[in-house]
Amino acid sequence: MNANPSFYSDLHELIISDYLKVEKSSVFFELMQEMENTKPLASANIFLMIRPRGFGLSLCTEALNSVLERTRDFMQGLRTQEEKERAEALPRHHVILLNLKKVASQTPLEFKEQLLAMLQQLYWEHHLNSAISNYTTPKSYFAELITELSERHHEKIVVLIDNYDIPFIMASAMDERYRPEALATYLEMLNVLKHAGDRIQYAFLSGHIKFRLASELSEGLPLVSDLSSSEKYDTLFGFTKEEVNDVFSVQLGKTAKAHGINQNECLERICSLYGGFSFSDRLIKVVCPVCVNHVMTNGFKFLPYSSGGDYAFLRKSLENSNDAFDWLYDKDGQDPLYGDSIGLSPQGKELGTLLIQLGFATRDSVIRHELEGFSTWRYRFTCPNEDMRRTLKILRAQKDPSFALEEIFL
Repeated sequence: MNANPSFYSDLHELIISDYLKVEKSSVFFELMQEMENTKPLASANIFLMIRPRGFGLSLCTEALNSVLERTRDFMQGLRTQEEKERAEALPRHHVILLNLKKVASQTPLEFKEQLLAMLQQLYWEHHLNSAISNYTTPKSYFAELITELSERHHEKIVVLIDNYDIPFIMASAMDERYRPEALATYLEMLNVLKHAGDRIQYAFLSGHIKFRLASELSEGLPLVSDLSSSEKYDTLFGFTKEEVNDVFSVQLGKTAKAHGINQNECLERICSLYGGFSFSDRLIKVVCPVCVNHVMTNGFKFLPYSSGGDYAFLRKSLENSNDAFDWLYDKDGQDPLYGDSIGLSPQGKELGTLLIQLGFATRDSVIRHELEGFSTWRYRFTCPNEDMRRTLKILRAQKDPSFALEEIFL
């Protein structure tokens, strides 16, 4: 029902080219420049970006890799001399791109072996010799990969880790006695980024949930620069109402005709069903790109498309909770929960943080209080739209899964 192979190439175009909107690519390049030029402290800068599912984070990581490496597809897509000069002005680096989307293990040993296999694949892709012994750990293997690639090219490299949060979710599903070891294995591997010295220009981690990156057993990554709530990038992922209208004008007309409404009414309906997300204190509302494209390519049906996502961690976290979250939704004076980190077994306000980060709640208003010598911010959170509201009801078993097949009429 939710299959949509055409969407991904469209969003990739949106991110790295002028195909849809120059302003979007400009913000993307601004993100690259910030990560490139931010002065590091004791070690290389490590940046984090999280967004709910369906907002194209993986495509952003692929686009970063394409621009940094000047891949053939990227360079062939440049049509004018101005575009080529603009591209050449951007920083260029060799990249280690590690996508952890398919990590799935039931024991720490399986997890270790899977990480080693993924790292070995990267050695082969970069044409580096590799050798795994019984004493090789993901930490040591990752450190050697960074060192060898940097020394081969005599320059700093960039490390991109997509779906960085999947190993945490995987560890949470393990037998309780295995969790600490699996988590320590992963955090120790990530800790290599901190101690890589001048071999790394920067590292970029992307995912859907902000987990704690340090534990009692591992130092992990205690200092990470979270860009998720930056006002500079609050509309980089997702479409504003104006962008939906500009980019999908033809498709909006067809959708409106299918529902017997005018085009403006169709735009308003799409924004109310799939929009309402705010990712900074500017409170600029954006629409979920995947949901918009599903409407356009699935017979123009208004269905709760987010219900097709993988929310296993959230479902499990809510299993033993009877919390109706009356304290979270539509209540003034809330803490900035969106920026908190959570553990493997979230409870209480951590569940609120999880709901916000996965898009089931979003900032609706913000009040800044100026006190003597410091400022405080208080928030009001609300459910962004009917799509997410219905999806949450299905996850909490308040509605049968068949609810996802019922078209939304408001």
